[in-house]
Amino acid sequence: MKNTYKILIVDDESVELETLCDVASSFGEIIGSSDGSKALEIIQNEKPALIITDLVLKDEIDGIKILDFAKEKIPDSPVILVTGHASVETALKAMKSGAYDYLVKPIDIRRFRAIIEKALERYKIANERTRLLAAVDSETQFQGMVGVSPQMHKVFKMITAVAPTDSTVLILGESGTGKELVAEAIHNLSGRTGKLIKINCSAIPENLLESELFGYEKGAFTGATKRKPGKFELADGGTLFLDEIGDMPLQLQAKLLRTIESAEVEPLGAEKPIKIDVRIITATNQNLEELMSVGKFRNDLYYRLRVFVIEIPPLRERTEDIPPLVSFFLRKLSAKFGRDIKGVSPRVMKAFLSYSWQGNVRQLRNALEEIAILSQDEILDELPSFIEQPEKIRLDGTMEQLEKQAIENALKKTHGNKTRAAKLLNIGLRTLYRKIEKYKIEI
Repeated sequence: MKNTYKILIVDDESVELETLCDVASSFGEIIGSSDGSKALEIIQNEKPALIITDLVLKDEIDGIKILDFAKEKIPDSPVILVTGHASVETALKAMKSGAYDYLVKPIDIRRFRAIIEKALERYKIANERTRLLAAVDSETQFQGMVGVSPQMHKVFKMITAVAPTDSTVLILGESGTGKELVAEAIHNLSGRTGKLIKINCSAIPENLLESELFGYEKGAFTGATKRKPGKFELADGGTLFLDEIGDMPLQLQAKLLRTIESAEVEPLGAEKPIKIDVRIITATNQNLEELMSVGKFRNDLYYRLRVFVIEIPPLRERTEDIPPLVSFFLRKLSAKFGRDIKGVSPRVMKAFLSYSWQGNVRQLRNALEEIAILSQDEILDELPSFIEQPEKIRLDGTMEQLEKQAIENALKKTHGNKTRAAKLLNIGLRTLYRKIEKYKIEI
C-alpha cells in the first residue's frame, strides 16, 4: 500500500501514542496528537483518511466528541476507538453512532494492522463514491455513458450509490437504452476483484442454458467428456450479469433462486455444491410483474432480484442527451474511419431531435454510422434511411387533398403519435382529431 493516506492518531499517553504511530507508519503519513482540541483542528485542516482515537482523554474533548466532529466534517473517513476493558460497553454504543471499529487495550498489533488496512480500503471506496457523485453533477460522460439530462444524472448517481455494495440490482429499460453499460459501470466501481461475466438468457436455447449457467461434471450426460465450469463459477469473486432475465424458463428460475439464496452452485452431475461469492445483476426490457401475473415469472425470484432497481429512460424522453451523444459517437466514428467528422448539419440535428428513436441510443449510434458512410463531408448532411426526407408538396391537388397529405405524412413520421404530429403541423391536438375524422385517415 502506498503511503498516501493521512492517519490521525490521538492518545494522551505519550508512550502509547508513540507505539501506535510507529506501528501505523507503514500505512501512510501519521499525524499524532495528545490533545483532543488539537485533534479537531487537524480534522478540520488536514482531513485525514483515518482517525484512531482513545475513547477517554484528559481534556473535555474525548473520543466521542472527536467521532461526532469527524462524522460531520469528513464522513468518508472511518474512526477507530481505543478503549480500556472498563469501557467496552461505551465503545459498542459509539459504534452504533458511527465508529468503524474499536480496539481494547492492551492492543493486539496484528489486529491493529488488519483493522487499519480494512478501514483504509473502506475510505478508498467511500471517497471514490463521493468524488463520482460530485463529478456526475458537472460531467457529460460517466463510465462510458453520455447524458446531461436530469434523468441520466439520476441513473449515474444510483450506479455510484449501489456499486460498492453487494446488493442484487435489477436494470429496467427498453432495448438499446444501455442496460449492459450500466451493469459494466456497477461492476467497475464495485471494487470486486473477480470478472464480470455476461450471459443473455434469450440468446441461448433452453436445453443449453442450464449447463451454461451452472456447468457440468465429466460424464454428466452424453458428450460431457470433460468438466466445464458454468458462468456462476467463472464469476466467483466478481459479478454475473443476466441479461433478458424475463426469458429464463421457469424450471431454471427455481434453480437460480436456490443458487442466489444459498451462495452455492451445483453443476450438473456434481455430488456436492460449490461455494461461490457472486454479485448478481439482471436486466430486462419486459414487464416482470405482468409475466408474474400470467405465471411466466416466479414471484419469489422477482422480489429476490429487485433489491435495487435502476430504470433507464428511453431516448425520446431525454432529447437533450441527443447532441452530446452525437458528438460522442462522431468522435468514435472519426477514429474508426480515419476522418475528422466535425458534426451534423442543423437539418440533420433537427430531424434527430424530432424523431421517436424506438431503438434508443443503439439506433442513434447506427444511424450516425450509416450517414458517415454515405457522406464524406466534415459536416454530415444526409438523413438515415429510416427518417424520411421531406416530401415536395404537389400543387396540382385541392387544398383539402394537400391538407390530408400533410396530416398523413406527419402521422407517418411520428409513428402515429398524435401529440407530436400536431406539433409538427403547428395545429392544436383537438383540431388534428377533427381533421383525422373529417378525412377518415386510418392510423
